[in-house]
Amino acid sequence: MKRAFFLILTLIFIVGCNSKIENTLEDVIDNYSFNKTKSNSKEIIIKLYDTTITKRRITDVEFFPSKKEFKALNKQQLESFDRLFINAKKTGYCCCPTAIYSIHFLNTKEELDLLYVDTLQFKNKVRIYEKGLQYSYIIEKQKWKDYLNEF
Repeated sequence: MKRAFFLILTLIFIVGCNSKIENTLEDVIDNYSFNKTKSNSKEIIIKLYDTTITKRRITDVEFFPSKKEFKALNKQQLESFDRLFINAKKTGYCCCPTAIYSIHFLNTKEELDLLYVDTLQFKNKVRIYEKGLQYSYIIEKQKWKDYLNEF
C-alpha cells in the first residue's frame, strides 16, 4: 500500500514538474477551444480601430468606435478565415501587443469569443491574440490582407 502511494506521488511530481508535458497539454486545450469557437461561429465580425484614439491599447478597444467593419457571413468567408491558421505559429503568453482589430465570433447574435489583432509588432507578420494574452497565433501579414480584401 505504501509503495503504491509513493509511486503515485512520484508520478504526480514528475509530471507536474515537466513543463514540456504541461505546455503540450495547454496547447491542446487552447487549440481545441479556439477550433471549437471557429466551428460554432455562424458569423465573424472584424473591426478596425484608429490607434490615435485607442492609444496603443492591448484589449477593450471594442468600446471605441471602429473605423471599418468586415462581416464574414457566408460559408466561404468563414472557411477562408479558418485557412488563415494553416501553418500559423502558436505562441504562449504575449506581452504588450497593440490591438488594431478585434475579431468577434458570433452564433446567432451570441458572442462566443473575442480575439485581437496586432499588425504593428512585426513587419511581415500579424499576431492574433486571445484577450487574456495567454496565447496567440502568428500568421503572415499578406494572408491577413488577402483575407480582408475578400470583403
